[in-house]
Amino acid sequence: MFNWNDFVQVLARTNIEFEHLKVAQLAQAILESGWGKSKLFKLHANPFGMKYRQEIHTALPVKYEAHDGIDIYCNFATLASAIKGYWIFIDRPVYSGWRNNSATPEDFIRFIAFAGYIDGPFDGTQADIVRKEKYINKVLKLIPDARKLLEKADSSPIEKPIWKKKGVMLEVGHGKNPKTWEPGAVGFNGVREHDLNQIAASSAKNVLDEAGVPCVITDFGGVNNSGLYDIGKTAANYDVFCSIHHNSFNREAQGAEVLVHHTKGDAEDLELSSLMSAEIAKELGISDRIANGRNPRQNLGVLSGAEDTNVRVSVLAELYFIDVEVSNTKDWSTRGGEAIARAILKWLRQTS
Repeated sequence: MFNWNDFVQVLARTNIEFEHLKVAQLAQAILESGWGKSKLFKLHANPFGMKYRQEIHTALPVKYEAHDGIDIYCNFATLASAIKGYWIFIDRPVYSGWRNNSATPEDFIRFIAFAGYIDGPFDGTQADIVRKEKYINKVLKLIPDARKLLEKADSSPIEKPIWKKKGVMLEVGHGKNPKTWEPGAVGFNGVREHDLNQIAASSAKNVLDEAGVPCVITDFGGVNNSGLYDIGKTAANYDVFCSIHHNSFNREAQGAEVLVHHTKGDAEDLELSSLMSAEIAKELGISDRIANGRNPRQNLGVLSGAEDTNVRVSVLAELYFIDVEVSNTKDWSTRGGEAIARAILKWLRQTS
């Protein structure tokens, strides 16, 4: 679930085109989300009440029931993507001209309100004027509160780093090798594992970036033991190395599992394995195969290479079985990647 104080902190430290309009953006978020209490914010990182539009590439569509009924709203993976998504939403043709009405927060709010942010574009009636002016006044009354929140966030000390080395390396399983490449498992309806691994890695990186933890993605790839070992060796000097995969078996098994090297894995690797497997399973509503008795120790070349460096921990995450039909593989892999990052953050905080 998303946290209101985290949202304010991220907004305060995000660069936007017109910094003086942050107070307007936050005031709208306060009003629309009830100071971060709405389920749309807590579950989907959407404090602005924004309905989904295809142009908003930082969001996925989600059905949500608001006061005016069920509609399709923006579902953001991170708070940072929500903040960027707001400005993509405003930059659509329906709000054309907003930059010419951005001298003050009041000018901006008044313009977008009449352009359509509240109850659609102005229809010329007195009743619509009353509706829009009521909304404008509500937002403007919250500007002082928004300003205080942003000032407090700006002045708050940055937390001590929770990483000790270079941060996190995420490896896209079955990545492209200069000599040879194979896309991994082929799942239901022909979905390719490598494509889903990329989605999960990108989603995990978004969450880690937002938390301020250094993160890189490697997509080097390899298909033989020597190649996999060499991939693992790139984990040198990192806190966490996580190789990201998706499973395939008999078109019936389903669950999440996070593995460690069968001989070189230690207690810290096992701790992250347990944390991560539980986090993925909880997010996707599937079985935690590690908690249910699956042996996390496996002979994996990529982890052998990682363990032969001074990396702090290394694991291989199998998010779910792709040969079993799921509602939306992109959504599952996005959420699974976010769960990977949350588990890494928990482990880093516990060991900082």
